[in-house]
Amino acid sequence: MTRPRSDLEQQARDFAAEITGLLNRTVTHGIHLSSWIDSKGNAIIRYRRNDSDALDDLIPLTVSQKRARFGLRIFHTLTLDDESKYLRNTQSAYVLATADGEAVFTYDFVRPAPNVYPEAHLHIDGKAESLQRLLDLSGQPERNSRRLHLPVGGRRFRPCLEDIIEFCVTERLVDARPGWEDVLSEARSRFHLQQLKAAVRRHPDAAIETLREANLT
Repeated sequence: MTRPRSDLEQQARDFAAEITGLLNRTVTHGIHLSSWIDSKGNAIIRYRRNDSDALDDLIPLTVSQKRARFGLRIFHTLTLDDESKYLRNTQSAYVLATADGEAVFTYDFVRPAPNVYPEAHLHIDGKAESLQRLLDLSGQPERNSRRLHLPVGGRRFRPCLEDIIEFCVTERLVDARPGWEDVLSEARSRFHLQQLKAAVRRHPDAAIETLREANLT
């Protein structure tokens, strides 16, 4: 019974190192994400091992010693899959925020969703008058638009950290290191391949049918 826990610890450390490398090769300088096993036996990945709302949990988006204008909060809860072999993301959050800690938007993922909302969703955390007007016109003026859950691709096709980094760089919000495009392309391809493999493991009949239709079997 100890081997799955050991596998989870090692895979979580590897994943934390992968995220750390991605960030330091694109939009950060010398940061390090930590991983540990919590009291429930889940692996946790965060920048700081403390309250997730604390300002020092914010990863500064700067490639030098210059003061960052924006930051990222990154949180993952991980387990192993049903076969105790592959890493499974059960909950994650990517928050883009200003340097003083005010959230701009949040990509959330909760598996399985504990309510009627989609597992993968986006929150617009800042003031969004158009979204608030949707609620007002639908007779829900008491609701806050930042609590709306905008679906973003579901379990397999949800946005990844690479998408947020690309947004920050291409919109000229942050500076990036030379070659950041290649780093993101490689990392995103790896993420998509992992998701594809997971989908094939869960739906082998569909994979076989597709290969037959393409005359590859």
